Amino acid sequence: MNILVIDVGGTFIKYAWMNENAQILDKGKVSTPLDCLDSFLDVIETLWNLKKADGIALSMPGMIDGERGFMYTGGTLEYIRNLEMVSILRKHLPVPISLQNDAKCAALAEVWKGNLSDCENGVVLVCGTGIGGAIVYNREVIRGEHFMAGEFSFIQTVMDDVDFDLDCSAGRQCGAKSLTKLVADSYGVSVEEAEKNYTGEILFKRAEEGEQQAIRAIRLLARRLAILIHNLQFIFDPQKFLIGGGISIQPLLLTLVKDELKKIRENDMEGLPFPEIEVCKFYNDANLLGALYWWEKQQKNSY
Repeated sequence: MNILVIDVGGTFIKYAWMNENAQILDKGKVSTPLDCLDSFLDVIETLWNLKKADGIALSMPGMIDGERGFMYTGGTLEYIRNLEMVSILRKHLPVPISLQNDAKCAALAEVWKGNLSDCENGVVLVCGTGIGGAIVYNREVIRGEHFMAGEFSFIQTVMDDVDFDLDCSAGRQCGAKSLTKLVADSYGVSVEEAEKNYTGEILFKRAEEGEQQAIRAIRLLARRLAILIHNLQFIFDPQKFLIGGGISIQPLLLTLVKDELKKIRENDMEGLPFPEIEVCKFYNDANLLGALYWWEKQQKNSY
């Protein structure tokens, strides 16, 4: 069986032809259309016509009812709002089609073949522009009444009397843009200069070499992630937390998150269980793998 698996991002659409055992047979990427729905549908149809796959599995941003194939929002894709996406695609493509939120796909990949494969319950934090994620209970991703479970970016991190125009959400505090701001502050440069001259790879290399400004910026981000993990443990108390996203490939991040969490626990919490924290097994292909898993699950449920 040959399935076209598609991961839609704000900049690129990554795609792969995969078999039912999750082997990637071929893959590539194209630019994500930002203008209108018709352009998006044209890209999907063009990709399918390349090899006439037996099915299509979609991973997309936004609030999504994966059972129904309905998109309430499309993340940064403003032309997607309240759409029966799977039904629309089926009018053009005569194959089984599935749809699921991208962060939930990343979590499903870990449940299927990754670092949650031995767990019943877990939390996945995906560090990207904001903080995507998913809560896994009994090996199923919790969707919530309004499909918002796991949308950690919207968690407010300040409880004082504040101006809520400030960047006080977890997405603004723990995402990639937050790290850029922390780097700018640490080095005393503009955000634009930090974005240009201190990429993630450069920053972590400098930190590994002992450069204090780099270590300080990464540690502050790790502290924010540690606070988020601490709070989520007391809400859900999972067997394991996983940190994903491009930044998670850097071992120093996990080390500092654990270090900062230990500091939190020093305050009258020494006897409480310490959460198990790992990085995700899958990086760039996680959403593809999870989308395929969801597609196979949907096919089984249809019989």
